[in-house]
Amino acid sequence: MAALSSSPTNQNLCQASKFLLSFDRLPQMTWFCQKVNLPGISMAGDITQVSPFIDAPIPGDKMIYEPLSVTFLLDEQLLSWTVINQWIKGVTFPDNFNQYKLLTLQQNLQLQQKITGAKPQYSDALLTVFSNKNNPIFNVSFSDVFPISLSSINFDVALSAEFIMTGTASFKFTNYSINRNIVPQ
Repeated sequence: MAALSSSPTNQNLCQASKFLLSFDRLPQMTWFCQKVNLPGISMAGDITQVSPFIDAPIPGDKMIYEPLSVTFLLDEQLLSWTVINQWIKGVTFPDNFNQYKLLTLQQNLQLQQKITGAKPQYSDALLTVFSNKNNPIFNVSFSDVFPISLSSINFDVALSAEFIMTGTASFKFTNYSINRNIVPQ
């Protein structure tokens, strides 16, 4: 019988800066992304089974994801920020119904829609996490991603020219899956 060991086989620690985030709808985000979270999960619908002795908790039947939060550098044309802004306007169409129709024109989504049957208000996203030797360790695939908030942009003459401006966007999604079967390159 094999002896049990408490020593992990991989003692390398995860490094916060070793990642790459890509969106089907936001290709420029890959180069400007500064921070991203791997959303946590929680359970809803849990109940308490009452008894004359001790009440017993019963697990719930719904899983709730935290939003995907992304902080990104702003280029001088505000391209990523503007695309997310237009995406939110297209989904919510605050002025007219044509704003929703314009969703399919953004980032050449018409071809993608025809190939995959994707709906114009959604995008898929992929978070790749790398080892300390810059080899991909695992991917997190997000399905049916859409923006729910976009930060404001604050211009300030008191800041130096070296100050790099950032924006933050939050996204909801249907599901994410973790794929650890990546072959190192």
